[in-house]
Parts: sequence; structure tokens; C-alpha cells
Amino acid sequence: MNKYVRMAVSALLLGWIAWHTDWERVRQSFVNLRVELWLAAVGILVVCQAISARRWQLFARELRFDRPLHRLLGYYLIGMYFNLLLPTSVGGDVMRAWYLDGGSGRKLASFAAVLLDRINGLIVLIAMACAAVALSPERLPAWITWSVWGIGASALVGLASLPLLVRLEVLPQGRRQQLQTMVQALHARRPLVEATLWSAVVQIANVLFVWLIGLALSIDVPPAYYFIFVPMVSLLTLLPISVNGMGVREGGVALFLVPFGVPQSTAVTLAFLWFAVFAVGGLLGGVVYLCGAYPRPVARPQGPGEEANDHGSLSRHSDQGRERQLDQAA
Repeated sequence: MNKYVRMAVSALLLGWIAWHTDWERVRQSFVNLRVELWLAAVGILVVCQAISARRWQLFARELRFDRPLHRLLGYYLIGMYFNLLLPTSVGGDVMRAWYLDGGSGRKLASFAAVLLDRINGLIVLIAMACAAVALSPERLPAWITWSVWGIGASALVGLASLPLLVRLEVLPQGRRQQLQTMVQALHARRPLVEATLWSAVVQIANVLFVWLIGLALSIDVPPAYYFIFVPMVSLLTLLPISVNGMGVREGGVALFLVPFGVPQSTAVTLAFLWFAVFAVGGLLGGVVYLCGAYPRPVARPQGPGEEANDHGSLSRHSDQGRERQLDQAA
């Protein structure tokens, strides 16, 4: 979708929300805000980026990118910075892949590592929402239950079809090789299990910091319900229809909280403070980006035989030791 269309959609959504918002109630929410809880949410987000960087490192190593954790954390924070500037909440993934490639000419592999990291987190997020619906002590509106189960079923179909996509001749050869790389990396059980465990920690922490924002606003919603609406709203912000999920996030939070008796104005305030937490993380990434410690990689021309060596898990090549890893990844 064209960026100007996304900007228009964001403006229309925000305008509609603003028109239906009681701004006096919003002001009161900010006056009574427990700032220490909001700051705790910011701290949790920063810790989550470090854990996410470790998860990404596991997939990157499987694809022969041997980067230290502190450098991948820097890339993650820079990605957050560009998420503030680029469409949807995955715009920074492009920058992460760019930095991981580092001018090595292995763009397809670097994008595969980022996609594996992102997909792993999304699958755990969806699984968590499904488990929360199944175990919910509260009676949920039917549309929430069916929405969660529908997304869960779609995720399973998508995962099951991944090996089939590799055989689709309608896809360009480069894309099929990239998919094959991802499928091979998913067969490395130990990194996959560890990455999934880290994803569970990250997603629980993400729910926790939104719950802290709810506490800061004195929102009376069962804590278990956060494990449903936070994943669902997070998924909504991935839709490429607005700039960084603006308008979609606010509307989504109101959609899921109003049925539980939360005033729309309070729900919008929670959404704004949720975005503000990510904005602080993005500004921290901006400092990392602007300080010059991670200069923008310079792409180099790709050799004729390079693409063929751009794929495959390191664990599939027993003759590649640590020294060869560094040569190929650097």
C-alpha cells in the first residue's frame, strides 16, 4: 500500500478516535497516572530487546552470521528507531537485515534470519493468545474467541505450507532458495527450542508491561485478559494499512477493552502510553544509530557464484569450523 494512503488511513483513524474521545477523561487519566509503573514498563521493554537479540543470534548463527550479542542488540535498537519512521511495526526489520548483511552480499540469508526471528516470536504470540482463550476464567464475547482461534488455525496452515512453497515454480529462484534456507534452519532443534523459550519470555514480558500500564491507569480488567488482547492488538499493528500502527493500535485497544466496561477514553490513553513506551525505546535506538557506533553498511557487488553459497544452515556443513564461520559472516 502506498505510503500516502497509509498516512491518510492513520489520519482518518486517529481523527475518528479523537472525535469520539472524552478528552477531559483522558486528562484525568494522565493526572492520576502512576508514573513509576509506566517507567517500569519502559525498563521491561529494554530488557526484552536484549532477550530478542539473543533469539535472533541463534537463527543468525544457523545461517553463518557470527555476530556478538551486543552488536545484534544495537541492530535491534536501531530497528526500533526506524519502526518509528517506517510503515507498520515491522519497518525496522529491513534495517536489521541490512545491518546483519553488513555488505557481505548475503542479503537473502540476512533477511531469512530476520524472518525466522520474527516468525518465531509471532507463532509464540499466537499460541499464547490461544492458550489464554482456552484457559480464560471469564466468559468472552464470541467474536473474540473465534478471532483468536481463526488466527491460530491460519498460523498452523501457514507453517504447514512453508515446505510446499519451496516447490512452487511460480516463485523466483532466489525466493525459493530463501524459503529453503528457512526450512533447513527450522530443522536445527536445539537453537529452535532455545529461541522458542526466549520468545515465550519476551511475549510474557510484553504482556506484563502493558498490564503495568493498565495498573498505572487503574484499569479494572482481569490480568488473564491481557494475554488475549495484547497479542491481538499487536497482530493488528502488523497490517500494512497505517504508519507504525497509528490509529490501528488505539482502535484495537478500544475494541477489546470497551466490552469489559473500560471507557473508550481510558482505552485510548492506554494505547497512547503503550506507543509511548515503544517511542522511548525507538529514541534510544536513535541515539545508538546517530552516535556512529554502527555506521550504515556499504553494499558491495555480488559475485556470480555468491548466491549459491548464500543459503544453508551451518550445521549442515561439517567442514565449516569457527574460523570459516568468521570469514563467511564478516
